[in-house]
Amino acid sequence: MLEVRDLSTAYGPVLALDRVSFDVADGTVTAVLGANGAGKTTLLRTISGLVRPKEGSATYDGHDLTRMAVEDIVRLGVGHVPEGRGVIQELTVEENLRLGSLWRRDRPDRHRALGEIYELFPPLGARRAQSAFTLSGGERQMLALGRALMARPRALLLDEPSLGLAPLVTAQIMSRLRELTQRSGMTILLVEQNARSALSIADQAVVLSLGRVVLLDQASAVAGNAELRHHYLGF
Repeated sequence: MLEVRDLSTAYGPVLALDRVSFDVADGTVTAVLGANGAGKTTLLRTISGLVRPKEGSATYDGHDLTRMAVEDIVRLGVGHVPEGRGVIQELTVEENLRLGSLWRRDRPDRHRALGEIYELFPPLGARRAQSAFTLSGGERQMLALGRALMARPRALLLDEPSLGLAPLVTAQIMSRLRELTQRSGMTILLVEQNARSALSIADQAVVLSLGRVVLLDQASAVAGNAELRHHYLGF
């Protein structure tokens, strides 16, 4: 379980997270929702070790991630896919994917993981020898996800995976995320501006406003609360 307790993060005098607390059970999807500037990206960056908090903790499998180096957090099994579909455009699809498993010493498992990624995202298998710059936006997002999955993470932090994608591609990405939890028991913390899509696959939702948790409930309850959705989520 991922346990976030009284997590506060500041950029200079600006408090981006203000005593945020929630739990994420193993094998579930938790959607982190809210308007721009709510603190969603800062939350993921703090959990993954890219930003140090002012106070509080984020504990996974008994380890306080806020006291660990980024590379040790990855080795613990926590992957992070930041916003922006960051892939190395000059490399091929397969070269990008292999980068995600360089630190793993089990070569046969790396080969199996590659086959699993191509099964999960068939367009990548068809384009494995192509340079990443030839891919569409949706295919680049699949590649960014696939590269993170090559490390065999037990928990995955995703920041805006549907940003800039067509509705059909967004639906495909969300379907694959749900499939990951069902197939492997992976835990997913999903930051998403498209609240409707995120709630459709999530087990629970955390709604942030100005760095604070304003609602923590089952995703179905949040989706069914029209007043809250209009006020905080815009639909």
